[in-house]
Order: sequence, then structure tokens, then C-alpha cells
Amino acid sequence: MYTDLFLAMLNPKNARGNPILSALVYTFCPAAARWWLVGADPIPPFDPVWKSLEDLSSGGTLLEFLIKYDFDSLIEEIRTYIREIEEYRRQHNNLRAPELMPLFRGGNISMSRRYGSQNAINNLGGDWRNLFIYVRTWAFLSQDWRAAMLIGRDAGYSLNAEKVCLTLPGVRLPVQFDTWVWQIPVGHVTETKIGSLVSNGEQDQLRFSLLSRCTTLGKQPWSNTPAIFALDRETGEAKHFDQLLANRDLEKTVESLSNLAKKGPHPPLNALRQPSICKQCGYQQLCFTRNYISQHALKDL
Repeated sequence: MYTDLFLAMLNPKNARGNPILSALVYTFCPAAARWWLVGADPIPPFDPVWKSLEDLSSGGTLLEFLIKYDFDSLIEEIRTYIREIEEYRRQHNNLRAPELMPLFRGGNISMSRRYGSQNAINNLGGDWRNLFIYVRTWAFLSQDWRAAMLIGRDAGYSLNAEKVCLTLPGVRLPVQFDTWVWQIPVGHVTETKIGSLVSNGEQDQLRFSLLSRCTTLGKQPWSNTPAIFALDRETGEAKHFDQLLANRDLEKTVESLSNLAKKGPHPPLNALRQPSICKQCGYQQLCFTRNYISQHALKDL
């Protein structure tokens, strides 16, 4: 999912048409850039990984939030799911996230036990799969990322959702962009590690190149240059940003993409190439009519 991008588009502090944000949206999908620039706001789909991290970083416990979301009657089933993953990981400790394998049978709640819990699951986007993703992110993925970033369990670290500023020399106003920030005390300084969520391990070069140059939202700079990590939302891997776009080309690339966002063309590339992405897009309702690509989305072809 592209929750951080949609949050940036909905942030009133970010001017519609900002070159940096326009380039990011056009890279995601030209059709989405057109909808955004003509004034349509995205409606982000529910993101259980993002929601889990938000709740985890707030300082509460998983049990407290499950009760808050009305899952009181299913607490024992959720505990069983966590124990099943723990046991499966012990049995397959040579594999990363073995619970993703087809042979793992955990994460099932019978229809009879689900009865009466519709309000609860509506609090997590209305899909029962979101409950298991939410719990797995809290109990396992967050710790997988921490370990992969070489942050000790007892290092006294903090995890927070923070807005950073994406800047370029030729762009007057920065873009506020939501990230996940780990801060780890090391001696008399604080080490900062920034994580951005990815799927299938793919690091989109524009977003990560801009993040590698980001600054704090406040006046106080970081005590060290943050390390940028790609956090895989399925496997729990956390990998250093592997930059393929040279810094000297970044400003020109943003300028070119921003001009394309404003002038077109705006083909619905994701709908034509990888429609699974469209199911995670805040403009799905504008690009599709009765499950077919709309003529409005195809007008630039």
C-alpha cells in the first residue's frame, strides 16, 4: 500500500502541485497525478500494517487496543494465533517469516466465533484478514525490522511516526512526508534510523532518494545523518536503501516528472500493467466503473 504518499497528498501543508509531490504521484501512477492536480482527493484504503504501527508507537499494549476495537470475545483465539506463529518459527528457524508458507494453518477464526463481531472488524477496515495482519505486524514484523536494523531489544530505543521534510534546491517549499523513525541512544548522542514500507522488497528510487536527503520538521536537526531502510511489509526484512539514481540527477528527474504530471500524458499505467496496485489506490473509485477501466482514465490513450 502507499499510505505515506496518500497522507502527503491529503496534508494541507503540502501545496497541490508541489513539484516534489507531483513527481512522486506521477511515478506512482500518471492517472492518479491527473486526478490529484484537478482537485480530487484520494480515499486511502485501510492499511492494517500502518494502523498497527501507529497503535504500537502510541505506548499502549496490543491487548488494550484489541479491547478498544471490540475484540474482547476473541482474545483467546488471537493469543492462539500468536503462539502458533511462535511455534512455527521455532520449527523453521532457518526461514524468514515461515508463517507465510501455505503449510502454515494458523490465523483462522470459525464463522460461528466471528458472529457478533462485525462492529469489531469494521474498526479494522471490514476485512478479517486485516485482524491477522494487524496482530502479526505488532507481535512479529516490528521486531523483525528492529533486529534487521541491528537495534537491540534492550537498547532503550523509541519508535514514532514522524513527518520529515523532502527538499530540493530548486523547490521553494518542502513536502511533509510521514515516516517511521527509530531513535536509539548511543553514548551521548541519539542514532536515527528511518523506515519506509515496501512490498516485495522493491525500493522505489524516487521516494527513497528524496528520503535520503530529508530534514527534520522542526528547527532542531538530527544529531547524525539518518540511515534509510526499506521495511518489507510481508517478510519483515529491513534493508538499507540501495540507491540507483545519482544525486546529481535527482533535481532534473523531479522537474521532468513534475512537468509530465501537469501536462500529461496521464495513462492509467497501473490498471493496464499491474491492476493489483489499483486495489490499494485512493483513486480506484475514479478509475473504474463496474470493475472496468473508466473512459475518463483512458482518455490520454
